[in-house]
Amino acid sequence: MDPATSSRDAHDDDDPVESSRMTLGEHLDELRVRLIRSVIALVVVLAVAYGFWGTIVEVVLQPYYTAMDMLEVDWQEETLRRWQADEGAPRTKYFMSSDPTDMRPLHPLRTDPRADSAGAGIFFALKCCLYFSLAVAGPYMLWQLWQFVAAGLYQREKRVVYRTFPVAVALFLTGVLFGYFFMVPYAYYALPAMTIEQLQFDPEISNYFLFLRSLSLGMGVVFLLPIVMLVLSRAGLVDPKQYGKFRGHFLVGALVFAAILTPPDPMTQIMMAAPMMVLYEVGRLVALAGARKRAETDAAVETT
Repeated sequence: MDPATSSRDAHDDDDPVESSRMTLGEHLDELRVRLIRSVIALVVVLAVAYGFWGTIVEVVLQPYYTAMDMLEVDWQEETLRRWQADEGAPRTKYFMSSDPTDMRPLHPLRTDPRADSAGAGIFFALKCCLYFSLAVAGPYMLWQLWQFVAAGLYQREKRVVYRTFPVAVALFLTGVLFGYFFMVPYAYYALPAMTIEQLQFDPEISNYFLFLRSLSLGMGVVFLLPIVMLVLSRAGLVDPKQYGKFRGHFLVGALVFAAILTPPDPMTQIMMAAPMMVLYEVGRLVALAGARKRAETDAAVETT
């Protein structure tokens, strides 16, 4: 037997990727099985979620109600200001009663979300259930995807994924929750509050859902910044020391990014840009620590 062929065969036996290599047809069959399992899991969770669509919709609308509560207070103050400016006018011209403690405006602010078509409500409920199902079935679907991809990875590459993936998921969920509890309620309040003196706010349910989805998922992506910085330094594309030098540039970029992604409200933009700066510093420190650890490991290998 040819020594080169024998050596190559021995190498293939030692290579876990070579030993698990599949044909194109086998790859397609494997992908089909993984996709079918993922779709089945999503459909099952979606069917169960639709049975509790009322509860899910209430959770999705919670930031909306928080924003409306704050906006109602502003509308009461605006109504009081108009009455005080209209000297001699009876209180009942602006409020429900003449009782000074009764702050209910005669023309109350619309607080219930509006559906602009016959099917808007049901489609809103379905979208809420779908996103809930993606959140619940997502880990299983990602596991199926990982099982398909992992067959072509070396053990070292798998260890990197095992270490970074849970952290990435935790950071993404933290960003989504930050957007849900803080960004969305304040932004949805601040925008109509700017023009409450001139315009009556008439919220539409589909626009609210788009607003919620964009800000929450956007914050989830922003919170992945430390992972991106670590990956870039691990791949040798960026020297971790460069992160400190470009801190000022990143601050400008963060403000521009926040201005594009968020509504035209300075406080909302700061609420996005400030976490980005904190996450940038976290990513810089993690990248530096990783570089030092690799340098120590390489030095230890050279001395042995």
